Formats: sequence, structure tokens, C-alpha cells
Amino acid sequence: MMNPTEIADALDTIAKAKFDATEFGYSFAQATDNAQATVAKLKAGATNKSDIPGGVLLNGKFHYAPALPGMAAEMLEALRASKRTVKAKPAILIATDGEMIAAEHPKSGETLHCSFADLGTNFSFFLPAAGKERYRAAEENPVDIKATGKLAKLYDALLKANPDWAKPERRHAMNLFMTRLIFCLFSEDVGVFKESQFSFAVFSFGGNKGEHARDVLVQAFAAMNLPQGQRDGLPAWTEKFEYVNGGLFADVIEAPEFDPISFRYLRDAAELDWKLINPDIFGSMIQSIADPKARAELGMHYTSVPNIMKVLGPLFLDDLDEALEKAWDKPAALKVQLHRLSKIRVFDPACGSGNFLVVAYREMREREIRILKRLGELEANPQNVMFSSVSLNQFYGIELTDFAAETAKLALFIAEYQANARFADVFGRMPALLPLRDGGQVTRGNALQLNWVDVCPPPVEGEEVYIAGNPPFLGKAQQEEEQKGDMDRVFSSHLKAYRAFDLVAAWYFLAARYIKGRNAEAALVSTNSICQGASASSLWPEIFKLGVEIGFAHRSFKWRNNAAANAAVICIVVGIRNLSSKAKRLIDEDIEVRAANINGYLVDGPTVTVSASSKPVNGLPEMTFGEMPRDGGNLILNQTEMEALVEAYPETKKIIRKFLGSEEVVNGLDRYCIWIDERADPKLLDFALSIPPIKQRIENVAENRKRSTNKSTAEFAARPHRFVERRSPEMFGHAILVPRVTSERRPYLPVDRVGADVISSDLNQVLYDAPDWCIALIASRLHLVWIATVCGKLKSDFRYSNTLGWNTFPVPKFTADQLEQLSASARRILKTRYQHYPKTIADLYNPDKMPDDLRAVHRESDELLESMYVGRPFRNDTERLEKLFKLYAARVKQEAK
Repeated sequence: MMNPTEIADALDTIAKAKFDATEFGYSFAQATDNAQATVAKLKAGATNKSDIPGGVLLNGKFHYAPALPGMAAEMLEALRASKRTVKAKPAILIATDGEMIAAEHPKSGETLHCSFADLGTNFSFFLPAAGKERYRAAEENPVDIKATGKLAKLYDALLKANPDWAKPERRHAMNLFMTRLIFCLFSEDVGVFKESQFSFAVFSFGGNKGEHARDVLVQAFAAMNLPQGQRDGLPAWTEKFEYVNGGLFADVIEAPEFDPISFRYLRDAAELDWKLINPDIFGSMIQSIADPKARAELGMHYTSVPNIMKVLGPLFLDDLDEALEKAWDKPAALKVQLHRLSKIRVFDPACGSGNFLVVAYREMREREIRILKRLGELEANPQNVMFSSVSLNQFYGIELTDFAAETAKLALFIAEYQANARFADVFGRMPALLPLRDGGQVTRGNALQLNWVDVCPPPVEGEEVYIAGNPPFLGKAQQEEEQKGDMDRVFSSHLKAYRAFDLVAAWYFLAARYIKGRNAEAALVSTNSICQGASASSLWPEIFKLGVEIGFAHRSFKWRNNAAANAAVICIVVGIRNLSSKAKRLIDEDIEVRAANINGYLVDGPTVTVSASSKPVNGLPEMTFGEMPRDGGNLILNQTEMEALVEAYPETKKIIRKFLGSEEVVNGLDRYCIWIDERADPKLLDFALSIPPIKQRIENVAENRKRSTNKSTAEFAARPHRFVERRSPEMFGHAILVPRVTSERRPYLPVDRVGADVISSDLNQVLYDAPDWCIALIASRLHLVWIATVCGKLKSDFRYSNTLGWNTFPVPKFTADQLEQLSASARRILKTRYQHYPKTIADLYNPDKMPDDLRAVHRESDELLESMYVGRPFRNDTERLEKLFKLYAARVKQEAK
């Protein structure tokens, strides 16, 4: 079978060749993973059922027709109207004149219009023709973004006009005011209030420049908290407002003063068409405009609808859709799915302002309407549709802050109104929304301290529970004492090495414990750190022990949102479930593949844990970290200090060496150290002590070490002339240096070869006197993806580990000839670098400025190395990782035997 990358390559080949209208259909069939025999039958006419001249129809796959110049779109219309298209139900319709392509997915109605040259670029659109699913997230609603921006301006203007409202003690009042305001703007546009009722009052009685707006808003809000007829003391115009109740206006009624600018922004906000607002943005707008800095510190990221659908779709909505499609012509089967909807519960244990719950509710109601409409079409005497069987009490959440918890409930009410309005459009009736009633089951509390079973009772027979959400992301360094205590509470009785986990790992673990043995599944958003390095090797084995597996995953992607400051965070989505025979789905951007197994590194490969090894397991040379001085800086010299010392005492050259850490290797900086190796010459120490400035430095080292609280450092106070940890052999000819931390932007890991005159600091990993072919391994794309996956990252940088990355790196059994070829390739890389002197590694490996000749020799080296693994270059990083994990698993199995 062809993978998506191979299909892309095949389509690109077609695009680059001379267009032949009579051959295109058969070439397209071959490029979309159809057997040669199938294509031969199609070409012979035996299976081609197209009713369009020159057309090619492959049942269930595609229907192609050639177009006259400039007529591709018109020919697509002919394909739509074709009786054979209706009967064969092809996944793709495609028409082209060799210049332009017009294509469509008949099932969804999605179309593509592009130049013929871009056929390969748009390969993902054509994947259904190969029987492969194409993952498409929902698109952003631009009205949401516009509303957020306008409200942010209003918020800022109000704080500028009311500086005291910016103080922490007034933050709740300000946020509550914004909640009430947005609810009113929404309600008058959707018909909960009479049309423009709220805006009319504010702008009629608020003054020309907003000088009376505060009083008007306070009076309007106060009226909404009282039944009509009980509003003594309020102006007569407030009697027209509906009684809202539901707690929204029950608290103290306050409003800030308005100035002309803020009043203008309020008018702008009122002029928006709030009917088009997604209800999920209701609370998120407040979060995103009220205090972005505090929100970021809490690790919260506002989740937009397309991102939410990346979770809910594969978690359960896609399965619902598949079931509906199968049941579409069967009334009894449709009623089963209708009943199923009433038994689904959605639980977000970090619900914030309710984004996931709102979208889940909306999507379930939409599917319910589809079923009811279809039943009306199928049954001669359809049962009278009373109303929805999907209720808000099927939706559960946990939220730490009271304000967000209340906002989540209100957002669900708005979602309910919109769903009811849609129901009314279709069936002609809906219940009254006001006064507000109890709704979503949102519990205020700390999700890592509450028992989830108490919040969302486990499913009984016939029920399904789906846990979904976007818990807070906080790395070890960002966690405060309370959060560290929560991690202890969750993990201490199960794991030892958990302190390095991101806080979000606790939600995954608790979700796995909740779903164990129950008709429940979970999918959470996370930083990619939990599927890399120590987290992948510690957290996931513990989860898998529970009888839980990864059912689907979105690999790393940029998580953007609708907030005023549109953040981009690299995230993953991991869906977990009890062991199942159902297909497993791996989604990478808009490409989806079915996986045999998804391991804790999100690789389609064996479930193995890459554990640190003290020695290389694949016959590679031993790698160690560099020398560690622990000298308080006294044995280290900068360029100026070195030159001054050598000028005053020329003979000191013999005890001064270049001293390179990771920054020096990457940026070409010069540093030096006093290196007194009495192993090579016992007289060197006496010589060093005869040089006054060096003697003083050595004495400083002794004092510094004596004061150290580190026992091993203090013990070296008696040997202040030497580094505490010396890893280099007494004599060596050269060393290969690998910085322990490097930017993720570089297309290759930095590595350099230095002579015996260089001492490496412990900020590098070092191979002493290793063969040059090691450089070809380290400087390969293959090695980079292994390090990125199994070693994890420090912030956003790659973290190189000898024990976890180099010692475990899977390699085939190289022949002597292959090793010589790799050595020659490594020397070509180094030679090409030297030709660009004085550019540094940082300069040369800047992805935007990397020289073409250096890129070319790296590509040649990659192709050479990868051909030694699979006989050809790998097509992508996914394929690289899959092969590496298979090799690693085989090695583990061999060692176990």
C-alpha cells in the first residue's frame, strides 16, 4: 500500500509531465494506490463506466473528465450531473484542461480549484480516491475574532477611565460586569430580549457621550434580577425587560463610569451581529480580554472551535457520524442512535469557561436534529417530535475559579438557546429560555484534589462517558508549591520519577484511572513534552498498566486561538481508551493514517520504553560529558585574561588550553582554561604555583571549594589545581563535541571535531578519538528525530543525552565499507563548513540562511545513511521514527532472551 507521501510524490510526477487528457485518468488511478491490474482493466474499458466522453470512472474512487481549455469548472458541473456519478458514488470528482483543476468531494461538497502544477501540493484533497481518510478540522469563525477585539478595546478603555477597577480587588466586579453586558448584547440579537431592547435603553438614556451610561446599566441589570411588577424604585422603562434570574444578576450590581471613548466602543460592540457568535467564545472572550498575563501564568490557553474539534471529533463525534451514515436508511437503527445521544455524558475536568462542554452540546444537538429530520422523511406517519432528549445535565465540568465556573454554566445556556432556535427553525417550536434554569453540572474545585467519580458518576449500562479538555500546561520550573503538592497527591503512591512531568500529566493519569474498565474514553490537549523524554518513559508505562491504550493522537501542531493576543503553542492531543480492536488513528496536520499500535512517543510502533543506558547498546563508541571545573570561575579565562597572562608569562602557554562549552561550539566564541594535567607531566603543578597570578587563582579555588555544601566539591579543596570531574583520557588525538542543549530551529544537531589542544566543558557530550563516521550519525536527520523524541526538550530546545539518546540510538550492522563511506561523508560536511569560515555553526545552520552547498552535502549524507537502514532514503520523519523504534524493540527483545 502507498502511504500519503508516496501518493503526493506520484501526483507531483503527473503534474510535472506533459499533460495528456487521454492518459490522465489512468495515471491518476495508479497514483492513488490502485493495483496495476485494476488500472489495466480500466484502460481496456472493462471496468470504466463513465458516461462522459474521454472520462474515467473507477467505482467508489473517482470520476474524471477532460475539459476544454478554460472549462474545468463547467466540466465539474457535468460530472456532478452525471447519472453514473450518482450510481457509483465516487469519493472524488476531478476535471482538468491541463492548466486548471476543478475537483470536489461529493460527500461533503468541498471543492478545490487550483493550477494543474499544484496537483501534488494539494495531494491531501485527493486521498479519499485512495481510500484514505483526510482529516479536516473546523474553520475559525471570523465574527468571534472581531467580537473579541472590540470587547478588548472596550475593556481597556473602561479601565483607563476607571483606574480603580484595574486593581485586583475589583477584578471580579469588572469581569462580572463584562459577563452581564455580553449576555445582554447576545440576548437582544437572538430574540431572548425584544429586538434592540437593551441597546435602545443604553443609547437613549445613557447621554450623548456616555455620561449617564453607568446609571442606565445598573438600573437595567437590577431590573433583570426582579420579576416584572416587583421593580419599585426603578425607572418605568425597565419594566419591559425580561426576568432573567439564574444567578447572573443576583450579585451586587455595579458598573464602571463611561467616557466618550469607552461609550463609542460599547456602541461598536452593540452593532455586531451576536447571532453569529459561537457560544463557546462567550466565557473565553472574558478570559482573553480580562487578564491575558494572569491567564498565561495559570497555564491556560483559550481553546478555539477548530482546536476543540481536533479532540471531540476523533473522541466520539466521528464514531457517531459513521453510525448515522450506516443507519441513514433504517428508521429503527436511527432511533437507536437517537437514544444513544441521550445517554452520552461529556466531562471536562479543567473546563474553564466551558468551551469543550459548549461545543460538545452543540454538536450533539445538531446530530439529533439530523436524525429527527431523517425519520420524518423515512416514516409515513412519523411520531410527533416533542423536543430534544439531549439535556444540559449530561455535561459535567470541574473549574478552579468561581467566576469561570459560573461563566461556563451561562455559556451552556446560550448554547442551549441557539440549539433550541435551530430546532424551532426545523420543527416550528421551542421552549422559553427565560427565566434561566439550572443546567450544566459544573463543580468548583481543584481537579487534582477532587474525586472525579463524585463529580461525574461512572456510566451505568447503556451510558457512555467522554472526558475531554485542555488542562493547564505548567512545566516543573513553573509549578508553585501547591501544584507540586497536587503532583505528589496524584503520583507519589504510583511513581517515583514524576517531578519532571508537566502538570498536565496528572490529568492524563487521573483520566486513565477513571476510564479503566468502564464504558468511557478520554482525550486531552497537552504540550508535546508528555510524549517525549522522561515523561514518555515513565508516565505512559504506568498508564498502559491499567489496561488502557492510545486510540488516537494528533502529533505536534501549532495551537492558535481567538484571543486578543493570538497565542501559538506547540501541542498534541492524545486519546486514550480501554484495550480495543477498533482502529487506531494517527493525525499529522491534515494527514490521517491507521496505526497498528500507538506507543507513548506517538509513533506507530511497538510499545517500548527507551530507558537510559550507561553504555552504548549498539556497538557505538562510548560518549561522556566534558570536564566539570567547579572552581568558582577561577580556572577559566576569557580572551583578554589569557592574552594578558601569556604576555606577562609566555611559558604559561603550556598549561593553557581552549575551553569550549556548548555556546562556544555553536557561536564560535573563544574561552580558555588553566589545565594542569600532572598525569602527563608531574612537574606542571610546581611550575603553575611559581606563577603568582595562577597561584592566586588556585588558592581561590581551594577557598571556594571549602565553602561548598556539595560534598564531592568540598573534597577537592585539597586538589584545587585540577577540575573536579575529568573525563578525557591522559592522551587523546581529537574529540567530537555535541552541545547538550541546542535550538529546535536548526535542521541538524550541532557537532564539531576538535584537536587535543581543546578541553570540553560538561555542557558538551564528548566522543574521544572516535571515528569520523560518528559525525555522520550525529549530524543526520535520523539522529535528530530520535533525540527530539526520546530525550525531550529544555524549554523549546533539544536536550542531548548520552545515556538516553546516543547509547540507545538504533543502528544496523554496518560493514567496514559502509563505515568508510560515512566517514568520507562526515569529512565532506566539515570541509564544506570550513569553506564558509568565519561563519559559525549558528550562522551555517540558521534554517533561513543555510548555504546551499552545505544543505546539499547533508542531504547526500542523509540519503547515504538512510539507504543503509532501508535501502532508500526515508520519506518523512514519521517513517524514520517507525523504523528506529522497530530496531530498538528488536534489540530489547534480543537482550531479554
